[in-house]
Amino acid sequence: MNAALAGLIFLAALGGSCRGRSEKDIVAGVIADMAARVEKKDTAGLIALLSADYRDFAGRDREQTRAMADEYFRRYRGIKTKLLATRIAMDGDGSAAVEFDVSLYSGVASALRKAVGFDGENYRVACRLRREGGWRVGEARWESIPLDGLFPESLKILREVFPEL
Repeated sequence: MNAALAGLIFLAALGGSCRGRSEKDIVAGVIADMAARVEKKDTAGLIALLSADYRDFAGRDREQTRAMADEYFRRYRGIKTKLLATRIAMDGDGSAAVEFDVSLYSGVASALRKAVGFDGENYRVACRLRREGGWRVGEARWESIPLDGLFPESLKILREVFPEL
């Protein structure tokens, strides 16, 4: 799986909202929605969550991110995600800094993961969201990380799913 796919994951998580919850709860809920959007290969839904002036760490804007998403969604079948630990810091200016770990796997590996053990890839995603009517991503960065680089709470979640780790 390519590292760019990890970036798509965080984009998927940034839509939707619920009333009656704190802003931090809403942001956490948005992040939790991410995996479903990526698994559905919902490029339009991902891009709708980006600010007009969005840029990722490689300088990609909304249109370049759309092309990247389309390419990876064509390349990989059966994308599966496991959202791990999420850390959210709300800023007083209507923005939030979010950092989360996510594991990705696809195809036959997802069907056989219990038998063959975990063979996915782990990513740490860091992004800044702004309140613009709804929460929108203004910037993002992600990187592949080894198991021992995961947040401790992420490793615990992953070991519950894959006890052989």
